[in-house]
Formats: sequence, C-alpha cells, structure tokens
Amino acid sequence: MHARDFSIVTETWGLGASREQVAMAACRYQMAGKLAAGKRVLEIGCGAGLGIEYLKTRAQRVVGGDLTMELLRQTSTHVPGVDIAQMDAQSLPFREASFDVVLMLEMMYYIPDLDRAFAECRRVLRQGGQLMVCLPNRDRPDFNPSPFSIGYPNVPELMKLFDRHGFEAKVFGGFRVEEARAFDRLRHVAVRLRLIPRSMRMKAFVKRLLYGPLPTLTSIDALQVAYAAVTELATDRPTRSFKNLYATGRLR
Repeated sequence: MHARDFSIVTETWGLGASREQVAMAACRYQMAGKLAAGKRVLEIGCGAGLGIEYLKTRAQRVVGGDLTMELLRQTSTHVPGVDIAQMDAQSLPFREASFDVVLMLEMMYYIPDLDRAFAECRRVLRQGGQLMVCLPNRDRPDFNPSPFSIGYPNVPELMKLFDRHGFEAKVFGGFRVEEARAFDRLRHVAVRLRLIPRSMRMKAFVKRLLYGPLPTLTSIDALQVAYAAVTELATDRPTRSFKNLYATGRLR
C-alpha cells in the first residue's frame, strides 16, 4: 500500500474540476464542519488539505493525516501551521479518546481492512464521539471505481460496518441521478469500454475538452456553490438514485 502514489488520484490545489465536482467537495466539508463545531477533529486521508482551513475555522483543534508525504507537503504549504502527520488508517498514532470527531472523506475505499480502520476510529474517539465517511455509490448507474480502490460499501454494508463497531449510524444520499442526457450516454460508453482516465489531471483535461473552462479547486472555504441537501436513506437496501453516500455514526 505504501508503494502507491495516491497523489495522482487525489484532488489537489489548482486542479481543474467540473462544477458538480466542486459542489461535491463543498457538500462533504460543510457536512463535516457541522460535526466539527467546537470539537477536536481528526481527518484521516486529508489529501492535499483542501478542507483543513474550513474545518479549522469551526473546530477547537484539527489534525490532518495522510499516507502520502507529497500530499502532506501540499497541505503544509497551503495551510501553514496546521497539525499534520503521516498515518495509516489501520494503525493511528494517537492515544485512546483523543478526538471528538473522526472524518474519512472520499478515501475509505482505499483501505485494505475497513474493520481494522473502524476499530482504530473507535479507539481514538471519546465516548459519544462521531465518525463521518463519504464515498461514491457503487450502485449508481455507470459507477467507475478509482484506481487503487479496494471496495465500496453500499448502504446496508455501511450500516453493518458502523453497527459492529459500536456506532449508531445514519446514511444519506447526495447528488441525485438525473434522467440521462447526451453527456451521460457518452459517459456510459466510456465506462463500459474502460476509457475513463486514471489520474485526476487527465480527468481534468478531458473535462476541459467537454465543458470548456473549468473552476479550479482551492480551499473549501472559498467554494461558494449551491447544491441540493442530502437525503436520509432507508438502510436495509441499496439505492441507485444518488451518486454519493454519506454516513455519520455516534459512538454508543
């Protein structure tokens, strides 16, 4: 796992992004920000730190961690003074009950052993602490897994994962799948023929060809974008209606 360069599949500063991609980044960090208010927060897999500044304005303390040193260097450059550390989600370098909130945003599908990671989250959370995860919905039409990904839990699987590690959880859907448009049909063909680029930069290049000039990713605090509110989902069955899944759990 350490040999993989996760910087090529991670959203980074200045990367061109579609408006929906920008809205998705804003959505997950604004949800996380509500949990973080006045709390001690750990973001596992913080990547290049796009959301760290936003969280810092709300939390009592924020610590960011990632497996990839290049991403941590970017975080340190763009968010001076932030507490960061290289870490593996399956073996966190913190004492028990160190945090009130743990975040795993758009990264849990890279973790080889999710049960080990959730056990570590439970260990470093205080009683009543909260864990938030988000990930693409593998049951949506034309789902395309990320390079290096291992697995994408769906709605019932997320609930079982939270439950067996002692969390009372809810799952939400965001970014509703709309009726297919011409571009969606093109995406369907590209996914079926495995023509989707692997790296974020190549994906941005293709989006620029399709959409024209793109917004660029910057600190989430600067992303003033509108998006529909997330919808709480029934937890006993998968959904095909939403592009993304968000789950929050409170430690019993």
